[in-house]
Amino acid sequence: MDLCQVGLSCGPLTGRPRVPLAWVCERAVVPYGDSMTVAWFGHRPARVPAWVVDAGWAVAVAIAVTIAIRAATEPSARPRDLLAYALGWTIGALLLARRRWPLAVLVASIATLLAYYLLDYPSISAAVPLAVALYTAGAAGHLRWALLIAGLFVAGAIAFLVFVSQEPVLSVLGVLVDEATLWLAILLFGDAVHSRRVLARQQRLLEAERARSEGLLRNMLPTSIAERLKQRQEVIADASPKVTVLFADIVDFTPHAERSPPEATVALLNELFSQFDDVTETRGLEKIKTIGDAYMVAGGLPEPMPDHAAAVAELALEMLELAARRSLPDGGPVRLRIGIDSGPVVAGVIGRRRLSYDLWGDTVNTASRMQTTGVPGCIQVTERTRQLLGERYLFRERGVIHVKGKGKMTTYFLSGRTGGPNPMPDLTKPY
Repeated sequence: MDLCQVGLSCGPLTGRPRVPLAWVCERAVVPYGDSMTVAWFGHRPARVPAWVVDAGWAVAVAIAVTIAIRAATEPSARPRDLLAYALGWTIGALLLARRRWPLAVLVASIATLLAYYLLDYPSISAAVPLAVALYTAGAAGHLRWALLIAGLFVAGAIAFLVFVSQEPVLSVLGVLVDEATLWLAILLFGDAVHSRRVLARQQRLLEAERARSEGLLRNMLPTSIAERLKQRQEVIADASPKVTVLFADIVDFTPHAERSPPEATVALLNELFSQFDDVTETRGLEKIKTIGDAYMVAGGLPEPMPDHAAAVAELALEMLELAARRSLPDGGPVRLRIGIDSGPVVAGVIGRRRLSYDLWGDTVNTASRMQTTGVPGCIQVTERTRQLLGERYLFRERGVIHVKGKGKMTTYFLSGRTGGPNPMPDLTKPY
């Protein structure tokens, strides 16, 4: 049977210690001990407080016992009086504590019923006053103790009727077997409900753990790559022909970090890089990694992006603006050197214990060189990126510079958007 058919919660947890009210198959579901499961009405979840439910059961049992005592016909029994009804009402009142002390309530209910029988009042079915207490004990997971208590009660009743009252054994067994069978059915029903609740709770925990694991995986890897890993694809390697790569580095950060408290250094990086993360996600770009105080981003992968160069250029300009609003732990300004290049790359996942999504290729190396040979507070781009960005942005030609591993290259400084503010300082001398 599907869990939703019995009203059990199969949704995810929220992370809090107690499971909140949740929608499951258009039904409001809560864990045992908080309140009853209530059918939806008008598509609004209704939650009945536990004490209201228990009070309702107490009144219902008290009324049922009163009717049973009133309807009992046994001429030889002691006449009904206020004490007889009071004993029945006591059994009902005990149900107010059934959630906190289910076994104690069962024992007290049986003891009260025994007192009723020993006072020789008209006989009533024991299942009427004890049904809710038996069900509660089973639903709370105390099946063995409840069976032991019920078994002792039945054995004691048999011994009393056979040896004290001298009633025929077969007659006694016939009556008590019927009662015991009904008791057992109620207990097993309660235990079945308990098992369903345990199963639902385990399902929620499993789904919560799965969601947590997937969340961690998606924090480490792009969503599409994480989905491919979930499908057990052993080797993930993609060739992306149109990608723009950005490297950003905080100028002279290491000397400042050596003079500052570790907490202040980490706090600055965390706050600044968290802002970079937000802007990167907003632009639809992919953060690749951070290396010390360096930040690496790519556009155009793992999913192709029509205007990846412009998205990265916008990110670079925003990064300069964000950095300008901050200060180093010793009070100095935060200045970035940013390098960008566009072209083909190879992307893939490496590692087994600590997975890493990384990029390789000439484009990656060139973007890194653009950063290392750049100017503080400036965005240095290659000819390829300059061509992709076209006339939408302002550039200043830096000229020909020597790039390690590449030789002589003509590079440009991205100084702003066409018709917009120019965040880059005026370059009046060659670099």
